[in-house]
Amino acid sequence: MARKLERKEINQTIDVIDVINGGKFGELLNITVEGIMLMTNEEIPTQSIYQLCIKLPIELHGTNTVELGGDCLWCRKDENFHRFWAGFQIIDASDTAVKQIEDLIAAYSK
Repeated sequence: MARKLERKEINQTIDVIDVINGGKFGELLNITVEGIMLMTNEEIPTQSIYQLCIKLPIELHGTNTVELGGDCLWCRKDENFHRFWAGFQIIDASDTAVKQIEDLIAAYSK
């Protein structure tokens, strides 16, 4: 499936947490209201659904976290850094989460 929106690179480190298992899941690299790309330390199984929490550097719409459901569509090893790139389609996000993502892009995209 082709991406409809151009992803926006984020110009600062923003952690993403695995809500179910706890702990840092990865770092946000780019984002749209339809999907995110992360850098992770571990390979992420594709076609797996995760409940994720983006730790915002500032409060947006009353909170400093964005909670969303994501489906891992692909994961590739980065040979230079011995880490993994992983792409997720956002499959569940509240109206507030979508607004937070739009504001995050406006404030922190390159």
